Amino acid sequence: MIMSAYSMIPSDARGISYSPAPHATRWHRSVLQPLTYLMNVAVAAWTYPSWRTARVQWMPDIGALHSLLRDRPGPVICYGWHEYELLTFCAFKGWPAELMPTGIGHDGFLSRALHRPSTWFGFPVWVYRRESPVRPKQQLIDFLMATPQIIGLIADAGGPDRRIKPAMVEVARATNALLVPMTVAAQRVVTVRWPKRYSLPLPFATLVAHYGEPIAGGAATVMECQAALNRLEQRGRSSRGPKNPS
Repeated sequence: MIMSAYSMIPSDARGISYSPAPHATRWHRSVLQPLTYLMNVAVAAWTYPSWRTARVQWMPDIGALHSLLRDRPGPVICYGWHEYELLTFCAFKGWPAELMPTGIGHDGFLSRALHRPSTWFGFPVWVYRRESPVRPKQQLIDFLMATPQIIGLIADAGGPDRRIKPAMVEVARATNALLVPMTVAAQRVVTVRWPKRYSLPLPFATLVAHYGEPIAGGAATVMECQAALNRLEQRGRSSRGPKNPS
């Protein structure tokens, strides 16, 4: 049974859990381990000053979002673009531990560079296996069905072309998960465009985190999820900064 299989999801006891799906272990994994550790430290060292000093406002009011997440009848998927990952670390600063989303990542090199910093900034992490006969989409479906009260944070909702991936919507349909679109508008950031577009926060950054109306995953469409993020990004472009930052 799925539930019993996932009741013993392996964890390193420091906030990172892994899909139990069978997978291949590539020879270069151990060779790259020191570099992965250095990448984790570099990401954390860059982000920490901003995490400490950022001014944050959620729109609409954060209380409504907290109520939504507390009353969730099943899994919730908060989704956005890769670009906002480090901004998200700052945006969720000070959230109640029971409402802190679980970051969804994979076991590839670039994703692993963010796993440990995610836990350092308060996010549990769940990792799916890319080199597995079980497709990543099915691994995520199994995980959400086994942990129905989970709040998942999927930054990989779309690729460099900023288009929603159909697989995310298929996961929401299969698990009847509630979808909550999220974007982060920021002042005082550095944007890099390789290997992917990322916004890197600077100390004393000003962030406005936007979230949209929840979308019922059981009937969600790619077009609907895409339009929701597009609307939030339009709001972000018109944001001038928080009026009552925290």
